[in-house]
Amino acid sequence: MNRIQSVAIAAAVAFAAVLVGVSHTEVVWNATADAATATSRYEPLLPCRLADQRRGLGLDIVSSNDADISTEACGIPGNATSIAITVTIVNPRLGGWLVTYPAGQRAPTAATLNWSPGNTRANTTIVPIGTDRRVSMFRHDGFGAANVVVDVIGAFVPAAEATAGRFTSLATAVRLLDTREAGGSAAPPNSTTRIPLPPGVPSDATALTVNLTAVRTTGEGFFAVHPAGVPRPEASVLNADRAGQFRAAATIVPVTSDGFDLYTEAGSHLIVDVTGWFTGENAESSSDGLFVPVTSQRLRDTRPEVHPIHPNGTIEVSLPAHATGAAAAVTSITMIRPGTRGYITASAARVPRGETSSGYGMARELSAQFGVSPVSTAGLDIYSESGADVTVDLVGWFTGPQTPTQRSTASLNPVPRQRVLAIGDSSLAGIDRNRAWAQLRGADFNLQASSCRRLLAPSCTGRNFVPAPTAFEVLSSTPYGWYDVVVIMTGYNDQMPQFSWSVASVIGAAREAGIRRIVWLTHSRALRSDKGGAGAFQVYAEHNAAIRSNAALAADVQAFEWGNVVRQAPHWVYADGIHLDRGGASGVADFISRAVAHITGQPCPMPQFPGGPTIGRCPDPGTLPPVDVTALYGVAT
Repeated sequence: MNRIQSVAIAAAVAFAAVLVGVSHTEVVWNATADAATATSRYEPLLPCRLADQRRGLGLDIVSSNDADISTEACGIPGNATSIAITVTIVNPRLGGWLVTYPAGQRAPTAATLNWSPGNTRANTTIVPIGTDRRVSMFRHDGFGAANVVVDVIGAFVPAAEATAGRFTSLATAVRLLDTREAGGSAAPPNSTTRIPLPPGVPSDATALTVNLTAVRTTGEGFFAVHPAGVPRPEASVLNADRAGQFRAAATIVPVTSDGFDLYTEAGSHLIVDVTGWFTGENAESSSDGLFVPVTSQRLRDTRPEVHPIHPNGTIEVSLPAHATGAAAAVTSITMIRPGTRGYITASAARVPRGETSSGYGMARELSAQFGVSPVSTAGLDIYSESGADVTVDLVGWFTGPQTPTQRSTASLNPVPRQRVLAIGDSSLAGIDRNRAWAQLRGADFNLQASSCRRLLAPSCTGRNFVPAPTAFEVLSSTPYGWYDVVVIMTGYNDQMPQFSWSVASVIGAAREAGIRRIVWLTHSRALRSDKGGAGAFQVYAEHNAAIRSNAALAADVQAFEWGNVVRQAPHWVYADGIHLDRGGASGVADFISRAVAHITGQPCPMPQFPGGPTIGRCPDPGTLPPVDVTALYGVAT
């Protein structure tokens, strides 16, 4: 195996970590949430280590990917129906994900925790207790790859009505601490900060729901929260791996009348937002604010959708029909490898959004964020500052009246102007040779076309007698997040036996560059050209079959039938059926522009014919007749 192939395999393995709980093996199943109606109240516990794989504590590993955890420890009530836990992955060698669920059930399509290689990550969740009073955990990369730690922070016990233990949501989150304000100093290493109860929260409140953000960490270390004045237990809610990181976590914090204490091991600027609280014994008895648990249920996954959440955009997420009595939703939202660092905010749909965050993500990383958010009759809004693909999983809800909507339309998720990298060989270079750049429209294009370019194998020499960098090499050297779309129009010089592998490797390299959508043009010929001789195996019909089959396996790749268009416009190419004359150069530029508009869900940059419509999503240009470039652009053919 050569070095390029090794890198390609590494790229493919890294991308597997981005699956974020998608069913992709025989041991992960789809699960539908039961229409649960049983309600429960919250009993906070002093944070307690329930399982620690490093010490062989509490984690019963059933198979290489499955483990069970007993709930008969840490003072968990015997009648508890679900528990609130924080799950931490410690120093993983590979990226991955895991999901917790009731023992005795199948693992749902959802994610409790996601991580990238080398990053210690933690996330809180609420999981129903299953068979033999145990909860189960599925981990896609196996329990031998890194250690898992589980801390229990509270339990829910059955209640039709209650005084203590009912959740009250704040209309908008309240910021309790921001050490950056007025030139403030970061919390020093090995320090504890006292966080008082926010105004309006009764002194007998038993717990708060809190969003904690560490800003520009000063080194590796953990963060812990516990009731004010109580000795710090062995538990954590957030981790940093090195200096300069931004890390966020939401959790449920037990409190006293003095609030809670926040400990930082390594030091960092700190932001603390509170989103709600749990009542004490002096509260009125009511059925509002009680918890209804469900096995994790995926509500939204933007990856197969045309649009992610674009920068400063918002998507709306509906709750399932059986959650009609939900006043606040408990979710796990995963940010999937954003192009730049930034935050997300979950809030009631069609209601003004507050100024605080629900989670934070770094470029190229995956981060799952626990959250408790008020919901409206329209559901939830998920806002992203920097833009990202997300998955939204429901783990339960609190009962009560929903927030009324204040507008009739959903929030906007405007599509920014797309940044497109077009990689090709001498077939694509016809745009340069014929100066058809003006027909590349509707996006910002970086055209990189070189004669003799191949996909993965070392390229032959072109017109300048210097081998062009391969498509894989171009993508591997592309800074992460610079482009939204890549267009591939090359491969004519590749040999058949390795062609399908080469296509898959280029797709993996594009993903590793943070490119969300891949446009792949099929070859314009069905048979091999005059290059390479019989030993080259350049049978383009088989090349096209490989392109189509690879595209059919992934939602982020689409094969566009350039060959179909050229067969209807043979005058666009020279006698070899590949290289473009002036009309063909304008035709392929127009084709690429339409393909980019189609795959990104936008209107066509030009009508199909003069005076034609450009509203709605641009149709796939490979399914339409060739455009009349003379009528549209005034190009003589």
